[in-house]
Amino acid sequence: MMTYEEIIKNINILLADDDEDYLLMTYSFLKQLGYNVDKVTDGKQALDALNKGDYQIALLDYYMPELNGEEVIQKIREKNKQLIIILQTGFSGQKPPIETMQNLNIQNYYDKTEGIDRLNLELISAVKIFKQQNEIELSKYKQNAIGALISGIAQELKSDLFSISGSIELTNMLIKDPATKINTEELKKLNDIYINNKNTLLNIDKVLTSLIRQSSQDDDYVMEGKDIIELIRLILKNEAQSREVKFDASISLRPNSYIKGSINDVIFLICEIVKKVMEYSNKQDEINLSFTEDENDWLFYLSSENVRRLPNSFIYLIKTLMTSINNTEFKNDEENVLVVSIKKI
Repeated sequence: MMTYEEIIKNINILLADDDEDYLLMTYSFLKQLGYNVDKVTDGKQALDALNKGDYQIALLDYYMPELNGEEVIQKIREKNKQLIIILQTGFSGQKPPIETMQNLNIQNYYDKTEGIDRLNLELISAVKIFKQQNEIELSKYKQNAIGALISGIAQELKSDLFSISGSIELTNMLIKDPATKINTEELKKLNDIYINNKNTLLNIDKVLTSLIRQSSQDDDYVMEGKDIIELIRLILKNEAQSREVKFDASISLRPNSYIKGSINDVIFLICEIVKKVMEYSNKQDEINLSFTEDENDWLFYLSSENVRRLPNSFIYLIKTLMTSINNTEFKNDEENVLVVSIKKI
């Protein structure tokens, strides 16, 4: 679980105000607290910055040139529902009408005359809101992924049961007919069926064991790379089949490469990203997920021509959720490639 100090290191704040003295003082104060802060001096600059989608909290002055705080909020909420917004005014007499406050989709209001310590309290509240929002979203994705995992395992078991049934019938046929001689080809067929069934059940057992161990938040538990890929394959198998897309997950790690601690949240988010790409794919489109590493990070590369079709709002949401997972970063620098990196500790 991330501490409060770790969370704020991952939070980006946009500070928008046309009062230069207040802007510089507040900017310095927020930096000292550990936040990542950008500052702008009017409403148009604020809207341009927020449209990039790299902020979790916005401190917006109500009275600004170009666009006032209310106009910025109305425009940004058309695309971004997750941004935490605190509206500010310079004087108590400038407080917007109650009806305006009620109609604006904001998290709080701050009167600058109450002092900088009051602003700090508002930000502490905002960080808690940010944390709660992420926990709700991650919980939703976990439920979806676990449901898909159970469905995938059921399909694997169903396939295995048919295979086992077939091997039993073949064995019975050979046993009941004394005249039947078991040749090498038939023995090989039985052996192949047995090995396939055994390996499938072993893989399912390893995946479920990993899932249970990680769900207990055992930070000393390590998960092997190939088990991570097997878990992702099982979660996404039915989705890929139903949409008739070609999904391939590959692994290229050093021997005995393990990830320490819980990476469940990362796995569930990666699956959510792949499923979203599948939604925007046509039949037989290819989606490739590779898991590799360098000296400092474990790296998931998702490659598809349909990556560029993902909505900016979804990209922003995933980026925001990734900031709440310690030592994890989400990038979409290349047109057709998304990258999730996990810092080695």
